[in-house]
Amino acid sequence: MGDNQHRRIDFVDLTKGVCIILVVMAHIGGAFDQLDKHSMLSCFRMPLYFFISGIFFKPYEGLYGFIIRKTNKLIIPFIFFYVSTFLLKYIVWKIAPGTFHLPVSWRELLFVFHGHDLIKFNPPIWFLLALFNCNILFYLIHYLRDKHLSLMFAATLLIGCTGFFLGKFHIELPLYIDVAMTALPFYVAGFWVRRYNFFLFPSHRFDKIIPSFVLLALVVMYFTATTPGMRTNNYPGNIFQVYIAAFAGIFMIMLICKKIKRISIVSYLGRYSIITLSIHGPIIHFARPVVSHYIHNDWAEASALLLLTLTICILFTPILLKIIPQLVAQKDLLKVK
Repeated sequence: MGDNQHRRIDFVDLTKGVCIILVVMAHIGGAFDQLDKHSMLSCFRMPLYFFISGIFFKPYEGLYGFIIRKTNKLIIPFIFFYVSTFLLKYIVWKIAPGTFHLPVSWRELLFVFHGHDLIKFNPPIWFLLALFNCNILFYLIHYLRDKHLSLMFAATLLIGCTGFFLGKFHIELPLYIDVAMTALPFYVAGFWVRRYNFFLFPSHRFDKIIPSFVLLALVVMYFTATTPGMRTNNYPGNIFQVYIAAFAGIFMIMLICKKIKRISIVSYLGRYSIITLSIHGPIIHFARPVVSHYIHNDWAEASALLLLTLTICILFTPILLKIIPQLVAQKDLLKVK
């Protein structure tokens, strides 16, 4: 298993790319909403992101070193994109006050501390905080795996169930901690698959029946899928529906991407998905009025907006990597001593 833990797995970048494209499509909405029949896309979209993150878990030098590294990877990009996109919105409002329906207030910077309120100037960025908390939660229980693996899984299920029912009872924890709790089983599943399973091996005899697994996953999702609201920790279905449908979708996409292995542009988006995640919200906000002004067919408008948004993200990615790699999770800003 050791070699499997350290080998770069190309199809995981492809999976991340597919995931971020699905996220962008969801935020564009419109005609794309029609693709989400029976919630068969929304049921696994964000759980897949947590799952992939679990694949890359490493304990590093201890809790302090782990927190510093995850701060570099998640909190610093969150702060940078959170503040910069607010300032962009504020400057645009000052220059052209009619751009937004309501005045832009500095109090909007406090939205992140207001339960799970929508971060209006950059809605998708909540995920970085939730993922940071999910990392910390798993770090606190992962030591059980060496001698008490079953206990680690029990703790994971307990935390996940607690987070789920906090949502059912409308009890919010600050900074998306409750969301991280609900998402922990997905994260741990990614960790487990990387270390204890043949699933990520480049080739395996079971690969020949991938189409059968995909068909089975589609059937499972058809009968169990609901639309989870992970940002708000709100889940309309019961706990079994939510997790079963999500895992079916996760493994379906992973298996399809394993079969394909790589699509250059999509894999590139996946490798640097944190940038696309953090900038596509403002891009959509400003690009939508322009696109809708010239295109009046729903499908053409949604497709053009998707293409424009992803193109801008792809063009901006190397610029950000070159100029400010420490702020976009590519180099460490805080050093581990």
